[in-house]
Amino acid sequence: MQARRWREQWAGTVRTPEDMVRFVDEVGCCTANELPGYPVFPSQSAVLGKIDAGTTDPWFWKDDLHIEKRLYYTRVFGGQPGFVSMQMLPALMATNGAVADELLFDGMLSPEARQIYHTIAAHGPIPIKELKLLLTPDVKRSVNRVLHDLERQFIITKTGITGRTRGTYGYIWDLVERWVPDMLVAADRLGRTTAMAMIREHLAAFGVPPDSPFYLKVLAWTR
Repeated sequence: MQARRWREQWAGTVRTPEDMVRFVDEVGCCTANELPGYPVFPSQSAVLGKIDAGTTDPWFWKDDLHIEKRLYYTRVFGGQPGFVSMQMLPALMATNGAVADELLFDGMLSPEARQIYHTIAAHGPIPIKELKLLLTPDVKRSVNRVLHDLERQFIITKTGITGRTRGTYGYIWDLVERWVPDMLVAADRLGRTTAMAMIREHLAAFGVPPDSPFYLKVLAWTR
């Protein structure tokens, strides 16, 4: 699917959660807003139209569609939030995912990340407010940054929300290996080398060449 085609075909047509699922299933992945420096990359903001009456606020689609496991919501795109189809998810897990036990063994997790990971492993799924109560004060100060780092490595993920109002809204966190173990199995079978080639070929249709700096700057691939 060419970059111009997805913009022309989908512009203004995503008005319901079902439209959003169809869009992401077709393009494979997209960011919530236009990706800085890469306007050819699909984005939700470029295709969002007038929301149908009675439809939930699009702001909550990132929660509902992820929790229903119809799409996967992640900040893997250079820290920018976005959606991945369940079909493409194993490939991104294979290229950008990490195994917590290996990181711990190699000393690759910071003390803050270790404490947060172990707390979620022991008590998850756990709401963010309860998680913070179990952390030491120094770790609590950096909790959001560390959660995002672990989430981008497909180690943890949100599995629910605590409410929909300003005073009640918050993520419920758990381990990816407990929430979507089948996706990790598929990623392991695929392997990193094959997954990288698949993603490069797929994104080439959106004007992201295989040798583009995108893979280093956005996906943080080292090779």
